Amino acid sequence: MSGLRPIETLWQDVRYGARSLRRSPGFTLVALLSLGLGIGAATAIFSVVYGVLISPYPYAKPDEIWAPLIRDLKNPQQGGFSEHQMRDYVELKKLPAFSDTMATHPGARLLTSDSAPENFQAIEVTPNAFRFLGVPPILGRTIQPTDLRADGEPEPVIVLTYKAWQRLFDGSPAALGKTITLDSQPFTVVGVMPSRFGWWTDDGGWVVLPENSRDDRWVAAIVRLNRGVSPQVGEQQLQALHLRLAGERPNDFPKGGFTTSLQNYLNVTVASGEMQSSLRLLFGAVGFLLLIACANVANLQLARGTARSHEIAVRMSIGAGRARLFRQLLTESVVLSLAGGVLGVFIAFGITKGVVALMPSFYVPNEARITVNLYVLLFSAGVAVLTGIVFGLAPALKCSRPNLTAAMNDAGRALAGGAAGGRTRNALVIAEIALSGVLLMGASLTIRGFLRLESLDTGFRTDGVLVVGLPMSPKRYATYDQRVAFSQRVLEAVSSVPQVQSAAIGNGGLPFGGPRSSYSIAGQPKDESRNILLGLISSDYPQTMGIPLRAGRELSAAEVARAAPVAVINEAASRLWPAGTNPIGQQIHIDLLEKPGNALLVPATHAPVVTVVGVIGDTRNAGLQDPPAPAAYIPYTLLVPQFRTLALRTRTKPMLLLNAVRARLRDIDKDQPLSQPLTLADILGFETVQPRFNMALFTFFGLLGLTLAAVGIYSTLAYTVARRTREIGIRMALGAGFGDVLTMMLAMGVKLVLIGLAVGLAAGLALIRFLKSEVFQVPGTDPVALAGVVLLLCGVALLACFVPARRAAQLDPMSALRSD
Repeated sequence: MSGLRPIETLWQDVRYGARSLRRSPGFTLVALLSLGLGIGAATAIFSVVYGVLISPYPYAKPDEIWAPLIRDLKNPQQGGFSEHQMRDYVELKKLPAFSDTMATHPGARLLTSDSAPENFQAIEVTPNAFRFLGVPPILGRTIQPTDLRADGEPEPVIVLTYKAWQRLFDGSPAALGKTITLDSQPFTVVGVMPSRFGWWTDDGGWVVLPENSRDDRWVAAIVRLNRGVSPQVGEQQLQALHLRLAGERPNDFPKGGFTTSLQNYLNVTVASGEMQSSLRLLFGAVGFLLLIACANVANLQLARGTARSHEIAVRMSIGAGRARLFRQLLTESVVLSLAGGVLGVFIAFGITKGVVALMPSFYVPNEARITVNLYVLLFSAGVAVLTGIVFGLAPALKCSRPNLTAAMNDAGRALAGGAAGGRTRNALVIAEIALSGVLLMGASLTIRGFLRLESLDTGFRTDGVLVVGLPMSPKRYATYDQRVAFSQRVLEAVSSVPQVQSAAIGNGGLPFGGPRSSYSIAGQPKDESRNILLGLISSDYPQTMGIPLRAGRELSAAEVARAAPVAVINEAASRLWPAGTNPIGQQIHIDLLEKPGNALLVPATHAPVVTVVGVIGDTRNAGLQDPPAPAAYIPYTLLVPQFRTLALRTRTKPMLLLNAVRARLRDIDKDQPLSQPLTLADILGFETVQPRFNMALFTFFGLLGLTLAAVGIYSTLAYTVARRTREIGIRMALGAGFGDVLTMMLAMGVKLVLIGLAVGLAAGLALIRFLKSEVFQVPGTDPVALAGVVLLLCGVALLACFVPARRAAQLDPMSALRSD
């Protein structure tokens, strides 16, 4: 042979392995399906992990972007983007630790055109933002430093998102130089960003942020460190700056002290929340699935190797060394695995589409793109090779050292690979059952948790309620009186729409969220770490939402109209007073009413103290997964934001009334948009999207694992029956009946199932605590879930055992005695 002998030998092994697999079509088909499903599932989940967690953003060096965070010393768990006033940002830019800084102020403006007015996302960014993020436009230019005038005022230019460009201008290059009108001001389109660029919005645009040191608007800042500067140095400089600013404006910082930290941008964005936990768990689940597939194919390889023991013995007897045989057998395994990997890639395309369809879009960054790309294919190839080595190692070691005397003896062939090989195969079956038990445990818990969430009492009636947003133009409705008058006219107009039972105004988070405020109660020490949720409502809010009155009375229309300092509270808030104290007539000092900030308007004469006049039932006001938070519902005229929410209880399907509501609104203000029309049932549906995603994928992978385990059990017992045919014939000739043989074979399978089930349940119980903290509110040790796993696993496993056991019991004794 030539000097390339190792390559030629490898090529020989590959060709021989391919021919060998073609000669065993049944074995090859089962092995390919097992590997294809395992590798395909792993590849699909990796494509999601890569698109959402590893490379979700197209920005230049996103791992070098840092976000300043401020944490309250009294409540260190609370932390997020530290918002700065623009004048703080001007000071932040002067810190020597940072090579570059940028700021963002998200917001919406009224887009008016020939079509219906709409609420348009216009994100304000500093002039250096696009240079900071490092993504070029696909058309025109981005915002430049020259777009900020010397006096700090911006030029009226806008860069559009790809989606807005397609929607407003049909993707025409002629969009450059065109104008769009936002809040009655024309903006010139100067550029269009790629489809994957989605800084704070994927359907809107970016305008210049005014940079005035006297500006008190709040902005979110991110930074890049100078080369050689550690994050700790940056944190020290930020902390010193914040301490100085806290001395000047103590109300803008936590009262009990705070710390400043720099967090990597990739660790504080949407990709780092619940979706990150879910994907990590799912990646672990497909790892288990891949191990089940490996165990399955290893078992088949062991059985096939035993059947080939005569061939292997002949090759060794004419000079083949053990190392040469080991390499040949391992090469066959890798060839098989690579073929399974090719099949797995095709399966991965389908699974990936299904996963993307189930994923909640609001848990995934705008910029993320989930595809089977080059990196995913490289991962799949690596997994295929590693899988081939993993499942081929034990069979290659076992089959490359046969008992030559027994293997060359025809009578001995029936006993080849006896006790030791049987123990290995049994161990693999036990491992398969245990791993599938863990997967099924995870699936059962997510199912039970999802069903519990679906049946949760929300505290309000979800049927027949239409919810629409009402953003008010800051120029047209700049004063308190203008906003209140407009809201009252809208409420009166929509209340008179036929088929509307009642209408109400609520705050922007309806039915969840809303402004929060620190508070104090007379006679109790003030705790700055506690806050209360504020509902800004009209008098018909409880009736519209279907919330029962528990004590006292509701707000009257007259009290709402004159902005009376009264409130109804929920039951959770009523427990803020000592047990036995009647909260009716008690007073609450709400700090937000005293210092509302520029975004919220209050009447000319107002007091921060409200009197409790009633108690209504608790509602899930902080999301379905969290208990009801203490809430105070006050007249919407007491605190006036720029955005209102309308809720209408209807006698018909809610969405059928949307056009009628739009028509009434146009009669009041032809340029006023309605945003995000949804039913209350849809809003609650968003709360269950993530649990549904977890449940669907865990269930799919659990059932897939169970199927592979069943195939493993069946193939092991079927092989055992084939190898023990002569023994079974002898037993039957000596008087063993159908039931005796059936019981003997079933006992062998049941023993493996019970051991595997015990191991799997033990591991599954350890999984419960992790799932409870990482995924969502799954129940603790749930007897129903445990029973379901045991029954399903036992049922499928016993069926897999019964088929070969029944075949063994129906053997003809004379034919069995003549069998080799």
